[in-house]
Amino acid sequence: MPRFSTNMLSSSLRTGLLAVVTAVAVLFAASGCDSRFEDVNSNPNEPEQVSPNLLLPNVIRSSVNTSVNTAHTTGNLVLQYASKVSFATEIDRYNWAGLGYWEAYYDDLRNVSDMIRVAREQGNPNYEGVGLVMKSWIFSMLTNAYGRIPYSEANTQGENTPAYDPQPVVYDSLLADLERANSLIEPGNGQDIRGDILYEGDLLKWKKLANSLRLRLLMRLSEKQGAIDGVNVQQQFRTIVNDPGQYPVFEGNDDNAALQYLDSRPNEWPRHTSRAGTFRTYRMSQTLTDTLKAYDDPRLPVFGDRADSLDTFVGVPNGLTDDASNEFNGGRAFQSSLNTTRYFEEPNAAEGLIMTHAEVLFLRAEAAERGWTGEDAETLYENGIEASMDQYGQSMPDGYLDQPGVEYPTGNPQAAIDRINKQKWIALFYTGLEGWFNWRRTGVPDIEPSVDNVNGDEIPVRFRYPESEQSLNAENYDEAVQRQGANNINTTMWLLEE
Repeated sequence: MPRFSTNMLSSSLRTGLLAVVTAVAVLFAASGCDSRFEDVNSNPNEPEQVSPNLLLPNVIRSSVNTSVNTAHTTGNLVLQYASKVSFATEIDRYNWAGLGYWEAYYDDLRNVSDMIRVAREQGNPNYEGVGLVMKSWIFSMLTNAYGRIPYSEANTQGENTPAYDPQPVVYDSLLADLERANSLIEPGNGQDIRGDILYEGDLLKWKKLANSLRLRLLMRLSEKQGAIDGVNVQQQFRTIVNDPGQYPVFEGNDDNAALQYLDSRPNEWPRHTSRAGTFRTYRMSQTLTDTLKAYDDPRLPVFGDRADSLDTFVGVPNGLTDDASNEFNGGRAFQSSLNTTRYFEEPNAAEGLIMTHAEVLFLRAEAAERGWTGEDAETLYENGIEASMDQYGQSMPDGYLDQPGVEYPTGNPQAAIDRINKQKWIALFYTGLEGWFNWRRTGVPDIEPSVDNVNGDEIPVRFRYPESEQSLNAENYDEAVQRQGANNINTTMWLLEE
């Protein structure tokens, strides 16, 4: 459609318009540029600048919902918490064309950028610190899933073709932003925050989240010691753990970064609005089900339902074809679905998980086992299991910790690290893509590729860049692919390089 211009008007109409414009200009000049002109043209019911408290709730809701939806459709499948049956089983078979959350998270980041900018202009360090925490979490999700991403030029005013930054640059910046957030957020400084649907304005919990996320990112760099200038992974991790006064981290499940959903829109569990038939095509994976059954783990009935026609739990292998999945174990009535009440029927039964106390304990346990800190790894490991069960209202059964496959292998560091991460895998159920990210780093759990996969028996390690980048940001996209490798789901990014 052509742009509107005065050349499209008739000569007489142009003359008339010019006369009106001239008359208005004369009247405006006669008024002496009176400020009343601005009063008339300002809508008192629409603020000219959006305040941080109006941006924050949607930033939290939108980004957490994206994480929940991605966990449901992708993360739970690739790490074999759940499996897909009946129809559209392609994702479970690694047909990942067009999959990802690029657009959704960059949309959220625009609001985060505005929130940080306005907070700085208004001199409110608490909002700025909270904004940096959300920015760091969202960007970590992007770089962990794609590798090189637009970061330093992303959301820059007037920049529509941002360059892609290498992962070391992104991680260095995220760690610095989280450290800055810890210094900015100051409970009791008289600058409370509103619009906080995650922590209800509890600034100490935001401070704990900043430092807990730092532990997550530092552990992600466990095999990259010294790869980022000025970042000593072990020292930074140890500094945080050894100084809880300056660097508080999660101390209990009350600190969990877990969005509490309500029973009305727009604050409902996002899967609650999906079709019942679609939800029922997601079943419990045989991998997770058999693991939890072997341990008599009380989290199993929280995560899944007993098969409709059986008084037991039956998981389905990942990656079966439509027909094979429908016929497995005699049909869908003899298979366990995800917990229907918790993850579908009730709008507020489940939580949107960013990070939990259990994960922090497992991170600290692994760091202790690696010799980064002087903490007791076995105690932290056992406390992590208990915290995960308590998170779901379950008590640890007597003898649980003494079972083969659960008992802590004292004196065998690698076996201990593997066992820590096996329990961490369980605890990361429905936590975005964190189970997948941690598996890529550790190889735990030791899972087989899905049965009838279409990816050459390789478990995917990244998302593909969206096609829109190839057309709208071609030069920077081409450079990123040239430096990182082919834009496919098997290309190893920097974090995974040995």
